[in-house]
Amino acid sequence: MASKFKGNTEIIVLTTAPPKAHWQLSIPNVTINQLTSLPNNALNRFQRVVKYIAFNLKAFYKLLIMHPNIILYYETLSAWAPYVYTRWINRSCRVFIHYHEYMSPQEYSNEMLLNKWLHKLELHIYENASWISHTNNDRMSMFLNDIKPINPLHTYILPNYPPASWKNQKKKIEKDKSRTGFIYVGALSLKTMYTKEMAEFIAANPEKYYWDIYSDTHEPDVIGYLNSFKTGNISFKGAVKYDDLPIILTQYNIGVILYKGHIPNFVYNAPNKLFEYYACGLNVWFPDKMKGVWPYKCGDKTPQIVPIDFENMAINPFNLAATDKTLPPGTKYYAEDVLEMIWEKINNNI
Repeated sequence: MASKFKGNTEIIVLTTAPPKAHWQLSIPNVTINQLTSLPNNALNRFQRVVKYIAFNLKAFYKLLIMHPNIILYYETLSAWAPYVYTRWINRSCRVFIHYHEYMSPQEYSNEMLLNKWLHKLELHIYENASWISHTNNDRMSMFLNDIKPINPLHTYILPNYPPASWKNQKKKIEKDKSRTGFIYVGALSLKTMYTKEMAEFIAANPEKYYWDIYSDTHEPDVIGYLNSFKTGNISFKGAVKYDDLPIILTQYNIGVILYKGHIPNFVYNAPNKLFEYYACGLNVWFPDKMKGVWPYKCGDKTPQIVPIDFENMAINPFNLAATDKTLPPGTKYYAEDVLEMIWEKINNNI
């Protein structure tokens, strides 16, 4: 996609994630700079704040050197450097903002002071921003209501879809035809997710189902809880590289989403894993309380995306039609299909 930019446009990425070698080789005129390591949950609150401050200070230093005319930043915690740069250094710089998550006013109030303070600063950016996007209409509506009387002129919906290259991934391992295989990928919690309900359902049916879990972020008591089941059909697999997901996912029949919806962000949410599962030809189960997934519901064709009452799984009449392994992966919901509009908008501002 970077090749579609005008002329010799240079793209510089400032991130907490280490660059991958193939990014540098496959995308011309793109440089990836890891300014700090990721402020993960293994750090205490003070250490995470220090990491965020360090990232913003280093990002501001980079902006002073590069003097860009367009900035795209993600999430409130990245807002300080763009705010200072566009307010005091380069007022003609165009600002693009994307929110992968929605945060309510109450959550901002309860968050660490740094995030709350940064949000107050970015309110001054909104009115003149060239682009503000959320992942779906519900989140955008709540966001616009939260920031009244500010009325940004350029708001867009930019879903998070997997890359189109996933269409060409080959299935290298045959599925277990004797049982229905479930998979979950992502952060795991016993409090804010239906982890217990799903585990109890699978453990009660070892001859019919098995469930594999891939996660690098989980509460300390999750592993002990999963290991307490001795049925042999629940396996915790640990972390998985994102680039390996297409091959791994296609080994299973059904991908599950487990959010209980304890905050609005997870009620009005169509998470990445929904589209990742679907793109690899899996049926998808999602909690019926997740209003953000209902628009994608499809139970009359394969792959299916169906709501599940996880609180009453013992009495649910499940349709467990396994995805035919000869079916092509889902043919929609790819990133390139929606990123065209932001590339075009940025080009118009260059």
